[in-house]
Amino acid sequence: MEHKYKGREIFVIAHRGGGELFKENTISAFTGVERLGVDAVECDVQVTKDGNLAVMHDPDLMRTAGIDRKIEDLTIEDIKNIKLNGGENIPMLEDVLNAIHIPVMIELKSMATVKSISELFVEKPELLKRSVLISFFHDALLMMKQKFPSITCGALIAGFPVDPVSMVKKCGCDTIAINYEGLTRSYVDRCHAGGIRVSVWTPNDTPSIKSSLDAGVDVIASDRPDLVINLMDSL
Repeated sequence: MEHKYKGREIFVIAHRGGGELFKENTISAFTGVERLGVDAVECDVQVTKDGNLAVMHDPDLMRTAGIDRKIEDLTIEDIKNIKLNGGENIPMLEDVLNAIHIPVMIELKSMATVKSISELFVEKPELLKRSVLISFFHDALLMMKQKFPSITCGALIAGFPVDPVSMVKKCGCDTIAINYEGLTRSYVDRCHAGGIRVSVWTPNDTPSIKSSLDAGVDVIASDRPDLVINLMDSL
């Protein structure tokens, strides 16, 4: 779906499937925001004991299910028998890709994800077309880009590096994914001048969304993608 702000096309991503609209990282969230009209969803993956990719932000289940267990200590069968707060199951990455038709932005939460997601893409290369990888682990992104040259990657950053363009390109990415707080138009312009796109996370109210748009960003990842869409539709 095409979203524009002051004539510029903006890519709208539902962070964790719209974590302030729905239960985060659940199938109902991903299908719900697809109906809302977002361009893509973002999800997080953790590796299970038997090498599967569970869609979960935290390494453990305490916050989301009230269970003091780590994903890495559980098998896929264990996880299938767990209910999240609210009654839904924990999806596997492949479940998410099968449930919706729009692109899925996958955050690799550790280096351990590289082996499992590589195996998934080798087995089902058609999933590459709808997958975008992001991570704070830039080595993981570089490894995936070298193995799958066609995949799109974005480098997650905490802070504002002096040379964002060089840093992003060295890990095989074309996008910098940065916190919206403190972002300026001049910093965005510097990124654009070097040929990289700018994605921000996670402005979740109208003033922060508008300030991000006015800074010239290309992509907004928000827990309230409805506000992003409504703001652009109102102008």
